[in-house]
Amino acid sequence: MNLNKMICLSLVMCPLALPGLLVAAVVWDEAIDGSLSTDRQTPTDFGSLSVGSNDAIGTTVSGISKFFTFNIGANEELSALIVEDWDSADDLGFLGIVTGDTFTVDPANPNVTDLLGYVHYGELDVNQDILPSMGQGPGSQGFTPPLGPGDYSFWVRQGGADAATWDLNFVVTTPIPEPTAGWILCS
Repeated sequence: MNLNKMICLSLVMCPLALPGLLVAAVVWDEAIDGSLSTDRQTPTDFGSLSVGSNDAIGTTVSGISKFFTFNIGANEELSALIVEDWDSADDLGFLGIVTGDTFTVDPANPNVTDLLGYVHYGELDVNQDILPSMGQGPGSQGFTPPLGPGDYSFWVRQGGADAATWDLNFVVTTPIPEPTAGWILCS
């Protein structure tokens, strides 16, 4: 096999190997790490998320808001938000997002136009990506996934009377670069 063919084969095979290399991690589990912050000015900081699955597991009850923040690194993006699990007698979960490392919207007097996005979610959303729905939250600033590098803060709340236990998987990926001259040489 000549050198050009070997280079082309490695360029084609490299992206196929990436999904198996993605890291899966629990970044916060309230049963182990303690309760998430109830102060929007000092949300629980998950730090920089790793490429791959980053699960946050918690419990919310009606009337109690919880807040957390994380960073998406340079050359990375938040490409999906999968509801891995939802356990409650009702489907009234709420998740809001803003940019920055504090939650700037006052939950006591919320204005959806100040939110980057939001979603109501529950049992029917298990194993579903709710990030696109968040970007379409009526009245919010809105966005189209993926979300690029930067700080993001979240507000999670249970709207119904029953407690909810949830597992949210924040999927971080590295964008696939546009084809370059190397791809042209392969043809």
